[in-house]
Parts: sequence; C-alpha cells; structure tokens
Amino acid sequence: MEIYAEKIKLWEESISSKLEHKMEVYAEKVKLWEESVSSSLNKVTEAKKQTETFVDSMRDAHLQDQTRFNDSFIEVKKQLLRFVDSIREAYLQDQMRFNDSFLEFVDHFQLQNESEFYKIRMNSLLDSFSSKVIEFSEAERKRESTMKLSLRQDQNRFNESYDKIVGNFQVRFNNSLKEIALKQQKVALTACGTGSTVSARKVEHFLNIKTNIGITDLSAYKSTGKFVCTVAGLYHVSAVMMSNTDGQYYMIYKNNDNMITTLYSKVYNHQTRTSVFVTMLDVGDEITVRTSGSQYIYQNSCFTIVKLN
Repeated sequence: MEIYAEKIKLWEESISSKLEHKMEVYAEKVKLWEESVSSSLNKVTEAKKQTETFVDSMRDAHLQDQTRFNDSFIEVKKQLLRFVDSIREAYLQDQMRFNDSFLEFVDHFQLQNESEFYKIRMNSLLDSFSSKVIEFSEAERKRESTMKLSLRQDQNRFNESYDKIVGNFQVRFNNSLKEIALKQQKVALTACGTGSTVSARKVEHFLNIKTNIGITDLSAYKSTGKFVCTVAGLYHVSAVMMSNTDGQYYMIYKNNDNMITTLYSKVYNHQTRTSVFVTMLDVGDEITVRTSGSQYIYQNSCFTIVKLN
C-alpha cells in the first residue's frame, strides 16, 4: 500500500508540475496577445490621425484652387471689358476719319469740275513730256548697253593680258628658282682605283668611292667609268695616276675631246703624275680618264671632280 501511495503521490506531483507549466505557457500567450492587440489598436489610431490630416490638407488645397479660379475669372472679365472698350474707340476713330475723307473728296470733286479745261491742257503737256522721257530713256539705255559691252571687251582684253603677264612671270620666276637651286646644288666625287692593268685606249674604272656628294647613280659610274653631268656649271677636274709602265701616258676626255694628256716618262719603280683643269659642263656631258697603251694602274690612283658654281 505504501508503494501505491508513493506512486500516486509521484503521479500527483507530475500532474501538478505539468499543469503549472501549461498555465505558465497559457499566461505567456495571453500576455503576447494583449500586447499584439494593443499594438494593432495603436496602429489603427495612428492611421486614423493620418487620414484626418490628409482630408484636412485636401480641403485646404481645394479652397485655395477655388480662390485662384475666382481671381482668374475676375481678371479675364476685366481684360475682356478693356478689349471691348478699345474696339469701340477704334471704331469711332475710323468713323471720324471716313467722314473727314468724304468731305475732302466732295471738295476735291467740286474743284475738279471747275478746272477740267486746265486738266485737259496739262494732260496733253504730260503726254508730250512722257514721250520725250521715253525717247530719252531708250537712247540712254542703248548708250549704257554699248558702254557695258565696250567695258566688258576691255575687261576681257585686260584679263587676257594680265593672265599672260602673270603666266610669263611665273615661268621666269620658276626658271630663276631652278637656276638658283642648281647653282647652289653641290656636286663632288673622288674615286680611286683597285690596282689592275688597263688595256690601250680603254676607260679607267675607279671603283673605290671615297667621296660622293649629289651623285645618285653611282652604279652607272662604276660600270662605265664615265662621269655624266646632271647639274650644269663650272667644274674642277683632276686625276692623280700612279703606274710602273715605262713611257706611257694617260688622257682626260670631255665627251670625245682630249682635254689634257700627261706622260709618265722614264719609270724606275713607279711614277705618279697629276692632271688638273677647269671646264664648263652641260647636262649630259661626260668626263673619262683613258690610257694611251696597256699599263698597270696602282690603287693609289684617284679621279676627282667638283662643281665650283
């Protein structure tokens, strides 16, 4: 029995504990519900206040719009009255001007009847004067047309003469510029040999270029041994030749003309000779160094040509 009494006591304590726990949970839920209801009521109150404020503001705006509309209507009415008054005043002024014009016309008509005779005489004089004026205008027009034609012809002749003068001047000016540029253009060449035997009456080829100013086609010079003038002017020409061939000589030619001949004379080991002259060259003129007979030309042999002006 004691065991059953103990179990019943424990069961009662368990039931009591569970009931107390459930009561606390229900109390907490009731408290939350009361707070939620209170918050909802506060929100409803706030929304009501905002609605009342919005209605008041709309009422005030409507009253202000009504006031502005009434003021605008009154202003438009005043402007319309002023416009009607201005139209009435303009009409009265036009009526007064018409009356004055009508009276003036009546007076003029009366005077016109009295002076009809003089009017006929005046018309005749005016017709005659008009005819003279027309004749004079026609003659003046013809004279002006003739003068314009003559002036136009003179202007055309002047323009043609002026164009020719300008054209000739431009040509002369361009030619002068070209001549000045050519005179100022520098041309110089120094080329030396390579050490070889040159056959008789052959052109010596100086292949070792030492100085080159203003000569663009060096390959042609090397292949032919001929200096071809591309810029006309006064040129200084010289050749320094070294050979070990006894009793031989060499010549410097301008085109096919022998300009200078130089003899080596008696040669013991080797002999050096120099030839110098000045000549005018035109575009296309050729300068060459030629041998008289077969001879050995040392590599120290050099050919030089310089444009002086």
